[in-house]
Amino acid sequence: MHLELFDARMLSPLVQFLDQQGAGSQAYLDRVHVPGELIHEGGWITKKQAYDFTYDIVQRTGCREAVYSAYLNFEFAHLGPVAAAMQACRTVKESLEVGLRLGSVAYEGNEYFLHIDGDTTWICYREPREISRGQEYINDMTMIVYYQLIRGLIAEPWQPERMLLRKQLNDRHHLVRPFENCQASLDANVTALAIPTGFLSQRLPSSIETDENGEEWRFGPDEMAPTAERLYRLLASRFAYRSLPTLDQLAVIVSASPATLKRYLAASGITYRGLLDRLRFDEACQMLHETEMPIKEIAQELGYSGTNNFTRSFRRMTGVTPGAYRQNNSV
Repeated sequence: MHLELFDARMLSPLVQFLDQQGAGSQAYLDRVHVPGELIHEGGWITKKQAYDFTYDIVQRTGCREAVYSAYLNFEFAHLGPVAAAMQACRTVKESLEVGLRLGSVAYEGNEYFLHIDGDTTWICYREPREISRGQEYINDMTMIVYYQLIRGLIAEPWQPERMLLRKQLNDRHHLVRPFENCQASLDANVTALAIPTGFLSQRLPSSIETDENGEEWRFGPDEMAPTAERLYRLLASRFAYRSLPTLDQLAVIVSASPATLKRYLAASGITYRGLLDRLRFDEACQMLHETEMPIKEIAQELGYSGTNNFTRSFRRMTGVTPGAYRQNNSV
């Protein structure tokens, strides 16, 4: 089972596009099992869910330039924590390098980098693994986002003139105004957008808008094996919005059989119940430390059948009761 995650905020322009077209985004999200709240608030979904969602939009709307059109409404805030890190930089080059490096965290398995070739710099994207029919439309997404990033980072009008497309040429970009004069060439290894190298030394403008209230990335415990840690993140992202999925439901989300999921968890040294218990424990610690919510309400919020069950489970993990933990960790 190969599992890579994707920050759901990046799908916001596609959701807006569907709603503006009167197509109703919720039905599209339901088909790939993505809670709509994650799009607005931020959280982890699988990369395959994101790619299948994108493919479904293009196929069902019959609009082959749908991705380019949707991301004409891209905002820096859709990058989540990446945007704040880019804004803190001094020059365009520094900001792009930080954004591309963090992009590999937000969209796992993807490689983003700059290639400087004299007066031309290529902002590159490479993805070694094919996971979905929607992959070619992620190329569209990446090119229009690169364009929007440059437009936000420089203080002068600019339209792209050259791009590279990996594996297959198409002319979808010509259907949106910023790319109508952009010439595409085929490349065996990367998808890339060309910019003048002179842009790199420019200072950043002070008008980059980011979402200061957006959710930060959440990661699993350091001691967890990679597969279990990614499953932990998936579950944690959904925790605030709906009841946690059963093992069978999680298997559907990650496109694996329940038996495969069990096997990978076992290889990581944990059961599915153990994974849920650890998530509830971490949530409980946060609630006890950061809120004044009564212990009875915390137990209900975490899905325990009663306060006594919660207390026994918490004591098993920590050796103390929830009340004692709160008292010991009060500020």
